[in-house]
Amino acid sequence: MNLKLILPLVLGSIAITGMVFTFVSQASPYVNIAEAKKSTNDSMHLPGEMVKSTVQVSARERIVSFVLVDETGAKVPVVYKGSPPANMGEATKVVVIGKMQGDVFEADRMLLKCPSRYEAGKS
Repeated sequence: MNLKLILPLVLGSIAITGMVFTFVSQASPYVNIAEAKKSTNDSMHLPGEMVKSTVQVSARERIVSFVLVDETGAKVPVVYKGSPPANMGEATKVVVIGKMQGDVFEADRMLLKCPSRYEAGKS
């Protein structure tokens, strides 16, 4: 066989294998609070509702903390290290991405879901 044909095929296979490995190693599962407390995973998606009365924002230290309630009714304190999202006051549901540290979920990313953005034409 021709080396000019084999070499690109081998390099392409290596590149595809590397991309798949990177994707799989970066993927994180969606879990509830009970599963998160049992897991040793460093990156999990934890969906739930923010308890609005517990939200505390420290803009200077760039820390947001609140209590999250999952679909089973379980609660966990969440600490998010980063700037508070602009639409945080409107959010009802949240997905925090991070890991458990003791009894606290430490999030390094936070995705907010605001129902007003998806409601039919309010004018």
